[in-house]
Amino acid sequence: MDIRPWDDPFETEAAYEGIERRVLAFTDELMLVHYTVDAGAVFPAHTHEEAEQAVYVIDGEIELFGDETAVLGAGDTFVVGPSTEHGVRGRAEETQLIDAFTPPIAEYAER
Repeated sequence: MDIRPWDDPFETEAAYEGIERRVLAFTDELMLVHYTVDAGAVFPAHTHEEAEQAVYVIDGEIELFGDETAVLGAGDTFVVGPSTEHGVRGRAEETQLIDAFTPPIAEYAER
């Protein structure tokens, strides 16, 4: 078991301008990641060849774009399958997201 307090994540980095990625925990099969997305910040459209991704919006609001489009707020969720194009744009001053990936995104697990 790998227990990590909030102030000691595996990795914290700027994913893109205005988007912070905190890799919280992972195993060989599952990864949990927290994102903070500022208003107007864009995580560009992309795909994951093998991973499925589930997203929970903790607070704030984002615009989902790519193969599907939607505006999502606190409490909303979405699931992205392998090879599905997706990206997000921050619509609130600050949006907090939790993402779960299976299998983990290999480059996020590297130091």
